[in-house]
Amino acid sequence: MEKNEKTTNKIDIVKKIFDVVFWIVIIGLIIIWITDFINVKNDKDPIFCISQKTHIFDDGSVEECIGLGYKIYTYNRSSFNNARQFGPFFIGMKKN
Repeated sequence: MEKNEKTTNKIDIVKKIFDVVFWIVIIGLIIIWITDFINVKNDKDPIFCISQKTHIFDDGSVEECIGLGYKIYTYNRSSFNNARQFGPFFIGMKKN
């Protein structure tokens, strides 16, 4: 029985460690999302971009920032009056 209890205790410890790490990652992601969302709403550049691309058009350009689960588009085009768009990773760029 003693061996069975030690195995159970090890499994419980591993589960608790996984649980703590899981919640740290989730809270970290939420902090990153909120930080960049607030920056976009205050017309500031995002901080946590994984990759950035610039798309060139006849009437200006669009900067695309890909973050952890989200995209930010900064429109420097005359047809959009220098707008910003924050959304989930599957949103697309406005065309017109």
